[in-house]
Amino acid sequence: MHCFICEKHQALEKFTGPFIFEDAGIKLSHFPILNSALATRGHLLIETTRHICDMSEMNADEASALGRLIAAGTELMKTRLGAEHVYLFRINDQVSHLHFHLVPRYPNTPKEYWGLKIWENPVSPQINLEEIKKICAQLSSAKAL
Repeated sequence: MHCFICEKHQALEKFTGPFIFEDAGIKLSHFPILNSALATRGHLLIETTRHICDMSEMNADEASALGRLIAAGTELMKTRLGAEHVYLFRINDQVSHLHFHLVPRYPNTPKEYWGLKIWENPVSPQINLEEIKKICAQLSSAKAL
């Protein structure tokens, strides 16, 4: 079975650098570099360690950890990266592995790019793999949990 997230967990340095936090089978990481495209600074992912595809498959420990990582990731994005608002999305249409996106909205983002339009914001700060690794190290040292 080919699963991008399961493969990413085996080769973090190639995609994002180390996990920011891990808790009860749930991991917080930065969004990876895909097809050489830059990533939005602070776009975080929350992923299950186990290969499951739906929230109904989560056990109680995973569900509790999910809540903790949503709160911790949001706090880090606001206090360490300067986000003024954080969006939480679950899409799972392209990758069949349960994961969630925490997407920052930075100050001065035009209102036409708020909400689901955040993905289209042409002035979102874009970063490369080296910068992603620095952010992962900075955020993992914060001990937000």
